[in-house]
Amino acid sequence: MPIFPRLTSATPSNELDCILEYAKLPQVEWRAGSKIFLRNIRNFRYNGTKDDYLPSWYDDEFTLDELTTVDVISSYWSGNTIAHLFLSFGFKDGRHLAISIETRRRINQIYSTWRGFFKHYTLTYVLADERDLIGVRTDVRKERVYLYSVKIPAETAQALFINYLGRIEKLSLQPEFYNTFNNNCTTNILHHAASVSPEIKFNWKVLVSGYADKYIYELGLLDSRLPFKKLKEISLIRRPSDAAIADDYSKSIRLPS
Repeated sequence: MPIFPRLTSATPSNELDCILEYAKLPQVEWRAGSKIFLRNIRNFRYNGTKDDYLPSWYDDEFTLDELTTVDVISSYWSGNTIAHLFLSFGFKDGRHLAISIETRRRINQIYSTWRGFFKHYTLTYVLADERDLIGVRTDVRKERVYLYSVKIPAETAQALFINYLGRIEKLSLQPEFYNTFNNNCTTNILHHAASVSPEIKFNWKVLVSGYADKYIYELGLLDSRLPFKKLKEISLIRRPSDAAIADDYSKSIRLPS
């Protein structure tokens, strides 16, 4: 049995035989004015287990001027040290578009933190409906998922969104390998955030991602009226045992607890 994992290839590629959830790469089309057309927004519908789902993607148009909010989602599947973080962008009409930075895994490939140090996975940005990207974590995998509202002006949220879309376009032309240390979900979020707020700097909590939400709090980007411990307590998404991932999912996870 080899000590080191087999490399995906000498150079990263978008032409891979991937598992279904990563089968389609997102595409960005810039239209007149502040219109943006996005293709391959994932919207899988799960039927109780992570392996029982109806695959689906859709295309949709968004108006940049109508983007008003950003939420950061922190999901824990084992312990408190490591979490998966991603953002969700909210629009005036009630739509939410989640963007998660992940490993684009091939068929029969499973995620491994230590394999991520090697050139084993390509990096991908998943555009998805919250019913898919958050719902699978809260209702199907039963992870501990926290949703925090980021306190930034709409103009900054829009600039952050544009920066994300620019990165997606770049990866479509120049794919990259994922790296557990320096090219992962939290390090990329940090780079995007620093692009619109230069005062944001590297911090060890970015590497130990289970504490990244506290670092965001310390930067003054979350609700500072509450101590962080209390804020985290009320930010946990609590779902009834018989809850369904319905069309009102985004609204339901934002209702006062």
